[in-house]
Amino acid sequence: MPELPEVETVRLQLIHKVVGKVIMKVMVNHPKTTGNNSTFATRLIGKTIDHIDRIGKLLIWSFAGEPDLYLLAHLKMTGQFFYVGSDGKVAGGGHSMTEADTRILPNKHTRVSFYFTDSTILHFNDMRLFGYTHIATASDVAIARAKYGPEPIHDTFDVEAFTAALAKKTAPIKATLLDQSFIAGLGNIYVDEALWHAEVAPVRRTNTITDDEATRIAHFAGEVMNTSIKVGGTTFQHFVDTGGNNGNYTDYLKVFGKQGTPCERCGTLIIKIRCAGRGTHYCPGCQI
Repeated sequence: MPELPEVETVRLQLIHKVVGKVIMKVMVNHPKTTGNNSTFATRLIGKTIDHIDRIGKLLIWSFAGEPDLYLLAHLKMTGQFFYVGSDGKVAGGGHSMTEADTRILPNKHTRVSFYFTDSTILHFNDMRLFGYTHIATASDVAIARAKYGPEPIHDTFDVEAFTAALAKKTAPIKATLLDQSFIAGLGNIYVDEALWHAEVAPVRRTNTITDDEATRIAHFAGEVMNTSIKVGGTTFQHFVDTGGNNGNYTDYLKVFGKQGTPCERCGTLIIKIRCAGRGTHYCPGCQI
């Protein structure tokens, strides 16, 4: 599943490609993707894309002169956006991309297509049908935003409030960090990485985390994701951004996917366990 840095990379690339474009036609190939909204296409025809925002891994599209019209898009496990230029060249971003995905568009996995007045097209593909593109009102967007906690990638992240909130949680620290209502944006990969940098074991009970450890967790949670955003995300599972560029954050990974190899900090072999229902990687030697 694409994590926040991958989704943010897609968002930034889509802004360059579709903001300012006018939607001429919308083809819905699978109603489930649009929430079975029979008016989905007609609501968007003639609208100009004004901006694409994000909270957590949810993309929020707004439209010029339409204060009560939004499009909420989530890639979930297998969502992909493919942009077809007026010259026919394809650029894509999302999960599990292969050359076959772009050979013919639209294809059997294309759920929604947006045709613009300048002869460019944006396809939303989703093999497993977990992703979505839903029409929303300003009230819907406010409700969606309220479900997410603060994001550690921002300078305004309140470390003091974060530290105080940790003291009230008894779940393993990894489970707490994966809770999007508590802190937004951290997924499996980046939780493992942040905890390695902070030297905290993922199985530790949250309310045992010291103030110093909490500060380190907050700092490194933001750092690993911001670094990943700068380099375009991770490359495994064929993730690429919408410019067709592979992310290369895998060059920076310290523990994720490195079970059985020596920890570069202390030399202890990294192990993989099950924690918070997820495959979890950590060093039992220096993460305490």
